[in-house]
Amino acid sequence: MIEIERKSEIRDKMRSYKIILDNKFFGEIKSGEIKRFNIATGKHRIYLKIDWCRSNKLDFYISNDEVVELKCGNSMKQWTIVNFLAYATIAKNKYLWIDIKKIK
Repeated sequence: MIEIERKSEIRDKMRSYKIILDNKFFGEIKSGEIKRFNIATGKHRIYLKIDWCRSNKLDFYISNDEVVELKCGNSMKQWTIVNFLAYATIAKNKYLWIDIKKIK
């Protein structure tokens, strides 16, 4: 099972992030939400998408009866026109982030 926790932030507050697992649309997550999904044992790759931007791609392995806790959010610390233009163009694959919080 995976558990994904999205931080509650002002940026993208009213928008959902698409969850992409193993290159397939898997669901969506809203600001401040925690989602749980049962997935098969084995190696997986997950990332998040919003419009043309996305997060880093995270590879992980899940064993039987294991829970992989993930956390995610928006990478932009402060909204400025320069930050927006950078994240919308050259850093579009870093606009969002996802990381492992804990494996239990």
